Amino acid sequence: MTSKSIREQVWDAADPDGSRRALLDAAALAGRAPGWVQLLGQSLDASWEGLVELGAKQTALMDSIEAAVSVLVPRGWAVMNMKSEVVNAAVAAVRAGRAGEGDDLLAGQWDGDDAWRVQRVGQRVRSMAAADEEWSALFRERARLLDRAAEHHLAGRYDASVPILLAQIEGIVIDVTEGKKYFTKRQSIKADVVNPLDLAGIEACMAALQAAYSENVPTTQAGGSLSRHGILHGRELAYDTRANSAKTWSVIDAVVHWALPHSRELADARRVARQTANAGSQDTDARGRRVDDRQFAETRDVLRLLQTAAMGWHRQGGRFRGDLVGAVYTEKDFTKRGLPADPDIETRLASDGQAVAYWRATPSGRVLGLALTWDGDHYQERFYGGAQPPTGLPGEPASSWFDPLDTPPDWR
Repeated sequence: MTSKSIREQVWDAADPDGSRRALLDAAALAGRAPGWVQLLGQSLDASWEGLVELGAKQTALMDSIEAAVSVLVPRGWAVMNMKSEVVNAAVAAVRAGRAGEGDDLLAGQWDGDDAWRVQRVGQRVRSMAAADEEWSALFRERARLLDRAAEHHLAGRYDASVPILLAQIEGIVIDVTEGKKYFTKRQSIKADVVNPLDLAGIEACMAALQAAYSENVPTTQAGGSLSRHGILHGRELAYDTRANSAKTWSVIDAVVHWALPHSRELADARRVARQTANAGSQDTDARGRRVDDRQFAETRDVLRLLQTAAMGWHRQGGRFRGDLVGAVYTEKDFTKRGLPADPDIETRLASDGQAVAYWRATPSGRVLGLALTWDGDHYQERFYGGAQPPTGLPGEPASSWFDPLDTPPDWR
């Protein structure tokens, strides 16, 4: 646990190297500086008025963030992804003794015109772990349940939405930490969900919320507690409110924001481990795809890149180019997409410039290809997957390219 204040945590996330803080500290002092110091600033062509104004705005912003975290997080709200003016109004209401009004204001950020926030959570979960198909399929199942939770929430069925959300928070955290838990007080198995370099992930937000939702409910009650233990173990009987459901949506939104990069890293690691184990295998899966699929995804990605560029150049000049690889796309374009600097991509261009094909042999020896033709009205794509390079171009008698409506298994 950090001993830093909320403001210090916010600054660490917003300005890790302290450079902006130094400037704004100078700005804060500028307005109080002696006249001769201000004259010196003018002689150095420094805009002291601008600095003072910037410093005042920054101070006000820090004050509002600190207030939001100190006032609303203990009430169960993850505040960073809501409209600042609504958050500020909610802080004012709570400070004035109208806590229910403050909760209602924030709950409005999760339904009505702002229902997109609850729907976005499922969309983001659906994209998690994309590099590992098996794991990604499980996150799509999570997204399906979150879509159901959204339906329940927007229909006012908070008794149904809250348990789904609590279960998915725990499940997502367990998955991306490989076994650690969100809702627990046992430090040995408690997930570290703090990211001090992300404003939404500072300890004063994420760790405080984790503690609030992990409280024990030792006796059966109807107090409206947010405790996961109390709700899912039947000890809290008044959890089913609009405010509680919206609060839990705000938390899962923050958890998903935190979990996304972790899921990508783990998915990449799982994929590498699977591909290493399957290297050299001649087996196929139930859908006919090669089990040894090293660099398949990266190759498809680059071939798609070339396809898009080829259509763009054709629209401009009326013919496809045969030199995209090397003249337009170079080493850095391939390496940042996971291929070698020299990816050995082959190009075949028709003499009239109305058909072009690209293909590449992957580390397993399997060749993937993508071709484009222009018939005078439309572009048509053709795929290839095989043990040998493709022959000819689409439409030619000796062509080995797949039919237009036929997709090779390794392109699926």
